[in-house]
Amino acid sequence: MAETVGERLKKLRNANNFTQNQIAEYLGFKQGQIAKLENNERKLKGSSVIRLSNLYRCSPEYITLGIGEYSKTNLAFRSDKKNLSLEDISDMNRIINNLEFLSRITNK
Repeated sequence: MAETVGERLKKLRNANNFTQNQIAEYLGFKQGQIAKLENNERKLKGSSVIRLSNLYRCSPEYITLGIGEYSKTNLAFRSDKKNLSLEDISDMNRIINNLEFLSRITNK
């Protein structure tokens, strides 16, 4: 049986050691709304998909359709990573993705 959007959201959240409360705050939701998303009782809107794909460093298609994969970002280079907000982590992931893209196109 194919993995649902809610199952992927929960897997991504757990793999990154985030709580439902943290994700709710990041998206401007209530914790109960995150639980409903993870239980497939609520649909995720496009803007939230984009924000989560930046945070989890995966494509929006991975979240919505299960296409492709994701790479957990290793923030070991930051000694104070526990003090980073989810916004900070999302911004860093976007920068990493852009650098990887630039590296791929300049190495051709």
